[in-house]
Amino acid sequence: MFNKKNHNVRICLSGCIALMSQLAALPGARADTDIAKELSLGISQREDNLNWNIAGSTVDVLSELKWENVSITQFRAAGKIHLDNELKVLAKFGYGVVYAGTNQDSDYNGINRTQEFSRSYSKAGGDVLDASMAFGKTLRLRDLDKGNFFYVTPYVGLSIHQQNLTMTDGVQVIPALGPFSGLDSRYDAQWVGPWWGAETLIETERGWLIKASVEYHLIDFSASANWNLRTDLAHPVSFVQNAKGDGISLSLGASYPVRKNWGMEFSLDYCSWSTSVGSDRVFLSDGTVGNTRLNTVNWDSTTLLFGVVRKF
Repeated sequence: MFNKKNHNVRICLSGCIALMSQLAALPGARADTDIAKELSLGISQREDNLNWNIAGSTVDVLSELKWENVSITQFRAAGKIHLDNELKVLAKFGYGVVYAGTNQDSDYNGINRTQEFSRSYSKAGGDVLDASMAFGKTLRLRDLDKGNFFYVTPYVGLSIHQQNLTMTDGVQVIPALGPFSGLDSRYDAQWVGPWWGAETLIETERGWLIKASVEYHLIDFSASANWNLRTDLAHPVSFVQNAKGDGISLSLGASYPVRKNWGMEFSLDYCSWSTSVGSDRVFLSDGTVGNTRLNTVNWDSTTLLFGVVRKF
């Protein structure tokens, strides 16, 4: 499973790097909006929430995990190539480090999350990775006003998003046993699949570019975990999860030229993704394997980005 994840990331990342490496080799720009190539580098503050739960043989929710207020500092690079006939190729790559956040792990004996017999809290850590490639065609709908232009670019693409989360510094509150030592568990999730959407752009006479985009993603979700304190489970892979799902990603931003071929950009991004019912396969320490229902996985993320743009 880890090899499959790394293989998918390498494919998408290799494509992103190959695209960005072509930026210096393309011909000069035709006009400000129809530039031949563009490269942007940015740093962002991102906050994620992720949760999932599984069913038991007699209860609808046996165990539920929640990562909340996961704060991430992320670096992002993006490249755009404008080809002939208004065709465009877009690539993005981001890597971030988790510096704050909490995890709650609850177990239940009754239906509808009743008879909670175990609850613990822990500190969230880890890192995240995002990669995306897309192809589109820009349409100039009409001039809004003299010197102000309005464009729409439909895109189709492929994206990969990973959250590699750690849990440390555990505290057991049900039963009230307090802090416990040795917790160093991992949960590695991957969301991969095709997407399609559109970006709108308004170019003003003063050089401002105002952008808004929407993307709809089809998701192939997979995850693996190592529950390091569970002696009844296998290590380093204690269980794996698989499911299908979908999600929406939204972005609103603007850029402004500060000197020739250089600009500053700002954006606010949001995504909300979830899966339908899937599978949860548990590997026990005695070599046996158990299966149960993965009810759902939910992920939402909000990102505030600041960056610089170089046009060629």
